Parts: sequence; structure tokens; C-alpha cells
Amino acid sequence: MTDSRAIIVLGMHRSGTSAFARGLAALGVYLGENFLDAQDDNPTGYWEDKGIYDLNERALAAMGLKWTAARLIDDAKWKLDAVQALRAEAIDYLRRKLAIRPVWGFKDPRTVRMLPFWRSIFQDLDADDRYLIAIRNPLSVAASLAERQGMDQGTAHLLWLAYMVPYLSEITTRPFVASDYDLLMSDPIEQLERIANSLELPIADEQRTEIASFSSDFLNPDLRHNKYGRYDFPMNPAVTPLAREAYLWLEALATDRVGADLKQFWTAWERIRGAVIRLLADSKVTA
Repeated sequence: MTDSRAIIVLGMHRSGTSAFARGLAALGVYLGENFLDAQDDNPTGYWEDKGIYDLNERALAAMGLKWTAARLIDDAKWKLDAVQALRAEAIDYLRRKLAIRPVWGFKDPRTVRMLPFWRSIFQDLDADDRYLIAIRNPLSVAASLAERQGMDQGTAHLLWLAYMVPYLSEITTRPFVASDYDLLMSDPIEQLERIANSLELPIADEQRTEIASFSSDFLNPDLRHNKYGRYDFPMNPAVTPLAREAYLWLEALATDRVGADLKQFWTAWERIRGAVIRLLADSKVTA
């Protein structure tokens, strides 16, 4: 067993990844000291390391993408010289800034579509990488992106698919847990204990104090402006059936309706992944 354990938050923008990251901090996961500043759209802070954000942004730019691009990443682009240079830089950065503690991690929504980049880095670091998949109904995500970015619903749903589906299978062999933002908001203590148990994070008295503080002082339900459930999908013709199906499978993970044997999930996910790749390949989105 390696002495370095990395706990990585995976999730689409506007999916509560900041709240989940703060929850991991309450569980004793070291997230660094150099966070992005809080903004009006996220007044409690992003809990996102500036260096990780910068590396992801530069890697996407090297591959000709912005975070808003609902497009596939060509396999050949992972091997570009510029991307490989950033990979070496990322290894050095993690060694100096985050992997200085036995249990560390980070959050940046771009990471879920950059998994081939980061997984190879964790292997070179000999890190025991584990994952928290932060999910939120894509209807809620689209509504939030419309408010913040002025993004139309069709583009938002394609973007959700571009983030959540193509590379999630990178973690097939790794320990992970899925948790729904709405469930975190409704019962944060239960969700953090569930996450800790799944990722084998011990809960000592200090963590219990931090969990209680996270629940009572950090989370603010008034900051959640959109909440949609599974039964709202038929009411919205803009959402692609693929986004609905992918979310419902992730929701099944987050509510423990999928058992310890994940073969059924990954079989379904591979089918969804193939359909999403075809959809995005045919998409006219160029941003």
C-alpha cells in the first residue's frame, strides 16, 4: 500500500463540487492553502486550488478547448508536447503543494473530463487515488448555467454529458463513491459518513466536530436556487434522453440502489458512453 492517498472530487460545474470539497476537508483531507477567491455565484468559496485550476485550464487550451466546449477530446491530443510538459509540471506541483500530507486531494470540475491526464500522474506519483463523484440533476445544472452564463438548456445538457460520461470509466478499477448534491444538502452528516466509510477515511473526534460545523455553519440551503427531481425530466423537452439515463444510473449509485457488484453499472455506462460519443461527434457546438 502506498503512503499517499489522493481523494479527488469529480463532477460537472454547478453540481455542488465546492460543497463536497469542503466536506472532504471536514473529513481530514488536505486540499492545500491556495484557493480561488469566493465570488457572488459561490459566496462560501470554491475550495479549489489555484494551481490545479491553472493546470486544467492550460491543458484544455493546449488541446484547443474552453471549459464551455461540449466537444470530444481527440485521443491524439493527450500526447501533444504541450500537454506532456504540463503533465511533468503537474507532478512537480502535487509533490510540492498537496502530496505533502498522507491524505490529500483536490476539486476542479474540469478534472472529470481530464481523467486520462490526471490518472497517469497519480500512477507516476504512486498515489492511491480514490474518487468522490459529485452528481446533481442535469436540469438543475442547466438552470444554474442559464442564470450564471446565459447558456441555453440544449447546450448545457450536452456539456453535462461531455463532462460526466466519456472518461468516467477511467476509474473502473479504483475505489469511488457517488453522492448527490441534493442529498448532501438534506442530510449532510449522513452523506459525509457514507463518503468516509466508502473511501476508508477514519472519523475521529476531530472529524466529528468538523462534520457538525460543516452541517450547521457552512451549508446554506438558501444558496441552492434550483432543485429538480427525477420526475421533472418528462416536463422538459430540451433534455436529451441520454442525460436523463446517465443521471439516473449515477443516482442509483448515490442512493445505493446498485450493489457492491458494479458490473451492471459499468455495462450500462459503456453503452451510454458509446451513444454520447456519437452524439457529441455529430454536435455542431464549436465553442
